[in-house]
Amino acid sequence: MVEGPTLTKGLPADVEGEPCPPQLVRWLATLNNDLLSILETIAEEGEGVWLVGGCVRDAWLGTPSTDVDLCTTCTPDRLLTLFGDRAIPTGVDFGTVTVKGNDGHFEITTLRTESLYRDGRRPEQVNWGTSLKEDLSRRDFTFNSMAVDVARQLLYDPYNGLNDLRGRTVRAVGDAGLRCEEDALRILRAYRFMRRDDGPLWALEPTLHAAILEHRGRLNMVAIERRWMELQKMVSASRPGEVLDRMQNDGVLRFVFTDLTVLNPVLFHLIDQPAFAPMGLNQRLAFLMCEHVTKDAVAQLQTLRTSKDLQRSTAMFHEQLGFLPEARKTSLRVFNHVMGSAAEHHLAAHETMAEHSVNLHTGLETNLEGIIAVKRLWDQIERPIGPQPCLVDGHWIMARTGAVEGMRLGRLKQWLHRIQIEEGLTTLAEMEAALSKLPYEHGDVEAWPRPVFP
Repeated sequence: MVEGPTLTKGLPADVEGEPCPPQLVRWLATLNNDLLSILETIAEEGEGVWLVGGCVRDAWLGTPSTDVDLCTTCTPDRLLTLFGDRAIPTGVDFGTVTVKGNDGHFEITTLRTESLYRDGRRPEQVNWGTSLKEDLSRRDFTFNSMAVDVARQLLYDPYNGLNDLRGRTVRAVGDAGLRCEEDALRILRAYRFMRRDDGPLWALEPTLHAAILEHRGRLNMVAIERRWMELQKMVSASRPGEVLDRMQNDGVLRFVFTDLTVLNPVLFHLIDQPAFAPMGLNQRLAFLMCEHVTKDAVAQLQTLRTSKDLQRSTAMFHEQLGFLPEARKTSLRVFNHVMGSAAEHHLAAHETMAEHSVNLHTGLETNLEGIIAVKRLWDQIERPIGPQPCLVDGHWIMARTGAVEGMRLGRLKQWLHRIQIEEGLTTLAEMEAALSKLPYEHGDVEAWPRPVFP
């Protein structure tokens, strides 16, 4: 690997730097060859190029960063020429070109000067610049306004971002009110950055907090998809409840959960419990909205313009969460068949809710004694991985029943399938014995059992 000091030194920055602290030096030694090659190509053209923003912040914190962003004095047109087929004009109007490497993609953004953000979302005009100092002055928070010159191993930190990282403080760059006016999405980002680890929440610097309260209404000017992206990151992260609770108390959450304007604070406390750590986004969303009927939960996800897949999976877990399987082994076998890997999460959610003030949308009142009885039996049954296909088909049933057909045939197969799951049947002989005991010639087929939960 090419080490940082051996790289060509590009155009120097117009802001005073300092030697990188040890943790950043160690990080620079791990940069892959794709990235080093990009830095070298730009520097050889006599341009300035720096690593900037989140990757620098995360490197200092010692947390992995999924994205490595670069800023440069090189214009987008020149970048497209330099990197040829490897370059993708992902956002050239705003100065961003993506360069493909062997092991990933890298976003490179030309330094900019901008006019006012009159619509609260994007600048009216973008002009290319050469000042790293000016570029860093337009960023949202101090710890995101740091840049590194890899060749010189210098850190540029004009707004004391390192001090705020040490002090666990979210502070705006410059005028907090102006930052929130320029792009109100920064309000949601501020809350997201409050949860960086498993310790106490990071603090919102007082003037930033005041600016958020003053300008929170401007979130309505931000595309709902962008608001959803921030909420998705928060809910997916470790222990999101305390952040969401703070947002609701500050009157901010209602600009994201626009249809369900108030959520039960108890749910925020519970979702931070260890039982929810392994749960997916759909399960966490379902839990947060569990006091609202499923159609309202889905309507909220539709308002947020989430994917159809997320809406379906959230709706399914949400509806099932309103019920608890009976404390019988047969019922639990069907429950396992229907829910699969989500069954453990379902029971864990109910155990966490027990004896707390949660009003499930079905009216179900859970208690710890009932949950313990279910879980005791749950631990005693064999739980096949994945749904179990029915051992018989319609032809097999017709050959043994003669006149049964149509809807009655289909529902009879479902009834047999449920018996198979409940009793753990594994042979055709067992299925035939079960069929012989069923009063399938009479009765309302709608009342016949099916392999479903609830």
